[in-house]
Amino acid sequence: MNRRLSDARSPQDGWTRRSLVEWLGKATVVALGADLIAACGGFDDVAEFGGSGESCEDPPFPFVPTTAVGHADWNERTVDPQDVTALIASWRLRVDGLVNRPVELSFADVVALTRQDQVTDFHCVEGWSLRDEPWNGVHLSEVSALVEPLPNASHVTFTTFGDVYTESLPLEVALEERTLLAYGVDCNTLPLKHGFPMRVVVPRKFGYKGAKAIRRIEFTDHPVDGFWVERGYSYEGDVQPERLRPGKY
Repeated sequence: MNRRLSDARSPQDGWTRRSLVEWLGKATVVALGADLIAACGGFDDVAEFGGSGESCEDPPFPFVPTTAVGHADWNERTVDPQDVTALIASWRLRVDGLVNRPVELSFADVVALTRQDQVTDFHCVEGWSLRDEPWNGVHLSEVSALVEPLPNASHVTFTTFGDVYTESLPLEVALEERTLLAYGVDCNTLPLKHGFPMRVVVPRKFGYKGAKAIRRIEFTDHPVDGFWVERGYSYEGDVQPERLRPGKY
């Protein structure tokens, strides 16, 4: 079940994930990990990311990564539990662009918004899928209501730490029912390699459309070619209909 992405090539320029890490340099990798640039979200072992699939009660704040049901190696290559509080305290999410009221939200601010729990599938452009992933997060409409996008706002661009990675979605896709700003999985904070402290989840799109470790959401009047789109991937990133299970996207 171990599906490693390190040798996968982009369709145009022949980059490998390994060569890309080398190009970015060790400082960038140490800062937030090579996982930010994995096109499919950095799932090194699909067997390690399953969950109970049950809705959780309001978890304590801040969350602490634990060895939970379905996560045999949950703490492996994730945020050290003793650092979670400091990392969450320093994180800010900037929401701006074509909006009436730009805002900057702390992790506590985001968690205070109405939480959405959902169990959906995750699909990689390389052909494999994860089923029944139990995400916890907030719908973009909650954030959108705070900033009031202008009438000409038609797209949303997500930017990660270090400005290494960007990804863009049409606004109507970003506001679909199952598109989620996920800050947890199976009632725990996201592991670092899966997008801590927040990532985008778009179940009917391939994994590369869901930016990880996001720090900024910008409303724009045009699409933006993200990291992998610039390297030859489709902007739409639609999963083939035959791979989509009813109720799971």
